[in-house]
Amino acid sequence: MKGVRLEGIKVVRKPGGKVYKYRRIRGQLVPLPDLPENHPDFMRAYIEAGDFTPRDDSLGALIGMFLASDDFKTRKLTTQKVWRRRLAYMQIEYGMAPAPKLTTVHIEKALRKLPPGAARSERTIWRALMAYAKAEHWRTDNPAKDAEVRTLRSTPHAPWTREDVEAFRTAWPHGTPQRQAFEVLHWTGARCVDAVRIGWQGVGPDGLLTFTQEKTGGEAMVPITAVADRRLERDRKEFIHAASPELQFILTEYGRARSVKGLSNLIAAAARKAGLTGRTAHGLRKTRAIALAELLWTPHQIGAWTGHETLQEITEYTRAANKRALLLGNSDGNSGGAVVHFRGKTEG
Repeated sequence: MKGVRLEGIKVVRKPGGKVYKYRRIRGQLVPLPDLPENHPDFMRAYIEAGDFTPRDDSLGALIGMFLASDDFKTRKLTTQKVWRRRLAYMQIEYGMAPAPKLTTVHIEKALRKLPPGAARSERTIWRALMAYAKAEHWRTDNPAKDAEVRTLRSTPHAPWTREDVEAFRTAWPHGTPQRQAFEVLHWTGARCVDAVRIGWQGVGPDGLLTFTQEKTGGEAMVPITAVADRRLERDRKEFIHAASPELQFILTEYGRARSVKGLSNLIAAAARKAGLTGRTAHGLRKTRAIALAELLWTPHQIGAWTGHETLQEITEYTRAANKRALLLGNSDGNSGGAVVHFRGKTEG
């Protein structure tokens, strides 16, 4: 009937273009034919799906219970959003499987369908789901606890070199959304999930931007109107010039906040157009940590800026710091320039 939409329909489009349709019944997805919703065969299948009774011990039923539980609802909203999408996929792929009979091997087979990074994130969901199943006495163990993720050599987010930074600035002048997003990320060293929400409202009378990180819950403090180090002044002024004067530092050309994925994609695409390959938004976070290390900042000082909570994390991020700059300093007026005594002489 015109203007009437069927309830509980879920449409999944695979990368190859194949479309799968389902009706959600009591926490489980029942397959439907890939036909228009007003097609007689589709309507017949939809009605018959209403009589479907999911297995009481099915993974789909367990996922439905988990989504309605306090265990799920007390997690961060960003976590809930990501997990809800992945749990819906798990319902589609494995919803009919008996949850009490799942083994570590079954879960590892599911994880092998994903790249290593995504598999590690998915394993976290499986572990939480199976822990919930154990707490609800569906199982006596957690088969996801010992599930292993295949290890492949992966390229981490590479830090940007000074040449990369200048090439980007040349390609994207002030006034473009790309330059605004770049300078905010470059100066603050914030993750995209934090960069999309930080702004002038978080800057205190001391000139420091203070915010709680979404990923870790830890605090980060970044000098905004305060001068942290004269050798960083150029980058700070570039940031001040580029940042939106509105409450948030990063906004679209329509004055709206960017999504986390949108910001990441914007930087990656802009870098490619500037002739830079393999440069990402998260790589700018490494760049800031390395720049501070080359100024001979202590790990604790770097951690206060970037929000890293352990010295080991900071060591990993600053491993690529220029060793010559660490010993002799760098007098280019941007990064480096520390005064140290070397072989009886004062070098600056």
